[in-house]
Amino acid sequence: MKGLALLIGACSLFAAQELQFRVIDERGKETSAVSLEAGSPDEDGWQPVRIAKSKGPAQLIWPWMQVAKVPDGPEPVPAIVIRKGDAKALANQAVIAALAVPVVLQSANIDDVAQQSGLTSDALRNAFDGLSKSSDPFQKGVGFLYSGKPAEAAEQLAIALRQRQRQLTRVPSEIYPAALIDGLALLHAGKYDDAAVAFLAAQKQKPSSELAARWRKEALVKAGKAEAADQ
Repeated sequence: MKGLALLIGACSLFAAQELQFRVIDERGKETSAVSLEAGSPDEDGWQPVRIAKSKGPAQLIWPWMQVAKVPDGPEPVPAIVIRKGDAKALANQAVIAALAVPVVLQSANIDDVAQQSGLTSDALRNAFDGLSKSSDPFQKGVGFLYSGKPAEAAEQLAIALRQRQRQLTRVPSEIYPAALIDGLALLHAGKYDDAAVAFLAAQKQKPSSELAARWRKEALVKAGKAEAADQ
């Protein structure tokens, strides 16, 4: 009986750790036409995410890097899947911000994103330029950083990061990129100590992140704290 109880407990724990998703389409509408599935977790508990089912050609554009980690509460992981080449995506600033994230984080260029999304590079440039007019702090911050205004970007992204950190269900795939982008904006704005703190927040979500570690070291060195960078 004890062995059976342990087995049931293990199965319950596994079920509790399964990733659940709330999928939004290019119009910003929740959709059941797309289902996602997650693979095996890495050393930090992050799992690759892919489209398991969709109607027609589709592209998963969020979470960033197509990886997610189990949240610390019952809420599902936000995900965005668009139909490739659908111009409706250009009118949705949540979609546009998701497409701009790899550009501002320097993991892709606009041509890469255009090929991935099926949208044109010129259309994406115009849409990215419009993000700074958004009322959403994350979208606005991404837009400012894309436009070369890091100080303005950092102000908005700090708000976005705090919002994500203070939610009842904290979602790592939302906090991690927000912390990285906030740190990068602060780094470009010359606020090196604050940038190091933001990158540390990213590292807490994903300890193996080479990007967060490299940028945090750069921030600390520029802040005159090279000895802290090696700790």
